[in-house]
Amino acid sequence: MKRILDREEVKAIIDRRAHHAAIPTMQLCWRGEGLIEKYGDRLLALEKEYPEDLITFYYQEPGYGVSPTKNPEYRYGYKDYSRVAAHGAGQTQDLIDWSELDEFLEKFPDPHEPHVFDGIPEAVKKQKDTGRYCVGMWWRLFHEKFWALRGMENLMLDYYDNMDCLKIMGQKFLEYYKVIVERYAECGVDAIFSSDDLGHQRGPMMSPEIFETLYFPLYKELIEHIHKCGMHFILHSCGDNSLLMPYLAEAKLDVFHPVQAGCMDMQETAEKYGEKMSFLVGVDVQHLLPEGSLEEVRAGLEKMVQIFYKEKGGMLVAAGNGIMPDTPFENIEFMLKMLNSYR
Repeated sequence: MKRILDREEVKAIIDRRAHHAAIPTMQLCWRGEGLIEKYGDRLLALEKEYPEDLITFYYQEPGYGVSPTKNPEYRYGYKDYSRVAAHGAGQTQDLIDWSELDEFLEKFPDPHEPHVFDGIPEAVKKQKDTGRYCVGMWWRLFHEKFWALRGMENLMLDYYDNMDCLKIMGQKFLEYYKVIVERYAECGVDAIFSSDDLGHQRGPMMSPEIFETLYFPLYKELIEHIHKCGMHFILHSCGDNSLLMPYLAEAKLDVFHPVQAGCMDMQETAEKYGEKMSFLVGVDVQHLLPEGSLEEVRAGLEKMVQIFYKEKGGMLVAAGNGIMPDTPFENIEFMLKMLNSYR
């Protein structure tokens, strides 16, 4: 089993003040749908041999149409959605009509909801007692949350027709997240991780002007709050985020994931922003890992390390997204062995 980097080593690498040869790992064996069903115990044994340096903890998020808890009000919806059609990859429903915004906000879930952090303080303490760097997580931040609530087509029109409503809802989410961040801080975690898939394969989901108007103030205030609570912020955003990186840098984002291969120019991104933020660099799970030979995987990983690795830190590594079951087991094993043993 590899030696796990301790939290002070990880902090120094994220802050780019390290002198350490290893590269911290997080979600390097990110299980895509069907992966564990295909490889089973072989995969579990591999994960045990190569434990992550950053360990994650999820609180119980509110439901969308239906609450996941005994409290039926712990959800973003505010009425009966049993006859509302589901949409998109996540099979969520359009949960809000702007004519009912006041009612939606009035019935917004309570960030102080009891029991949704049950077990996390004890689990974090146990890991921190062994020196681990701990991360509090939830998925879907602002843009992703909006499209889950409104549907993608509606949201694309809202950017032009209902910006005022989006700003109001964004502030509501911001205030909610501030409390969640504080609750994670009380648990003792070292960082917050969340997701906002701001890009598609060839550019951002919205114009930079819309991002600056709507999302930049939200990101800036949330990251400031996370920093005041003594934690780093790690953002996952798939696709081509090149045009949005200046805003994320200005908002003082600590770590960006994944710098998606085939979408963003890794060399250019590292050169432009490597002094301003660190990167949880994502291994290409779209082409390299499932389609490459072992030699091609080796060459791809070596190139990635060559671009992002610096002795002072700034590079962490993960899978770019969920590893799919069409990926050869040998490629997964080789990736884990190579990146975990890198010196």
